[in-house]
Amino acid sequence: MAGPADERGEHRPRLDREGDRVAARPAGTGASRLPAVRRPCGSAGGGRRARGQGLQGDGAPEHGGVGAGHRLSRGGTARPARVRRPQGRFLSEHAVLRAIEESSVAVAAPRVLALGETYQSDTIALHTYVGPRDLDRPPGHPVHGLLPHEADGLVDQLCALTHVGYQMVDPTAGECAFHPWLRDRLILLVRDLPKESQQLARHLGLPGADRLRSLLSPHRVSHREPTLLHGDLSPHNLVRRDDRLALTLIDWEMAVVGDPLYDLVRHMHLTPTRPEIRDRMFRRWERRVPAAYTRDWRRDWLVYRRLEIVRSAYLDLDRLVTGASLSVPEARRAADAYPMTLAAAMALLGLPAPSRANPYLARALA
Repeated sequence: MAGPADERGEHRPRLDREGDRVAARPAGTGASRLPAVRRPCGSAGGGRRARGQGLQGDGAPEHGGVGAGHRLSRGGTARPARVRRPQGRFLSEHAVLRAIEESSVAVAAPRVLALGETYQSDTIALHTYVGPRDLDRPPGHPVHGLLPHEADGLVDQLCALTHVGYQMVDPTAGECAFHPWLRDRLILLVRDLPKESQQLARHLGLPGADRLRSLLSPHRVSHREPTLLHGDLSPHNLVRRDDRLALTLIDWEMAVVGDPLYDLVRHMHLTPTRPEIRDRMFRRWERRVPAAYTRDWRRDWLVYRRLEIVRSAYLDLDRLVTGASLSVPEARRAADAYPMTLAAAMALLGLPAPSRANPYLARALA
């Protein structure tokens, strides 16, 4: 079953679940059995890459990937989840989960049980997932936003990630600036959109890839101490739990080493976040980590917010053009709100927003 178009430009398949059954997941080809280093650096690989090669999704993995498979637990005993992962420019998920476990930090994440291959030579991983003790109770996700104690729990886990020794996962981390890499992934995404989506974007006034680069290039962020990032803290990658951590963080396939501010801002973009919850999270985060991780965040969070809104303007339009995933409630809501998303993106780029009477906009919303 197809999932929503993600902000890596791909239309994301999702797991089909019945009770605690887990469907098989498609995987990338040529996956290594050893932890693979994926550097967030434009020079790694160079040139024009496929759309699946950058941070893009409304909670989305590379092309062919899906959300984390998991089984609920009975009596606190973890059931294994069979997970097949796509390959990309991101950190090896099983290496990230192992690093978190070995660091003994207060981060609620699945544990890696085993790695293996299918008869089709797809690489798979077995992860634990501890869900509700009642197997008839589905996992809870904060789709309408975080409660105050959940906001505190998420921030505390992001702070704990600063204590994970990410060098064991990516020895080259910190060699490349994170924000320029993130901006370049967005520009590549725009360049590689389907032709029909590009044409409609142009009619609506959205700039092409080269013009977008010139509009985004003046915006820069200060350097902050890099740390391990989850990369995709959407509501469906947060599972409610009944302890002080409040949330289990699943789907680490977009994990990278980069600016700790980005995880917070991306979460707030992907999740309905009331201003008081946003302020609470920023204040708690600033208090709980050294200044090297928070320098100039009050200015720079708006730079990341601009990138996320502009990315959504292109990808939500692509959803509307292709019609993919519009049966998924989250994707349908994003499509319904597209005029507001487009207007916000155009304003942030300093461009005039199209009239609601624009026939091309009416066509996209039809």
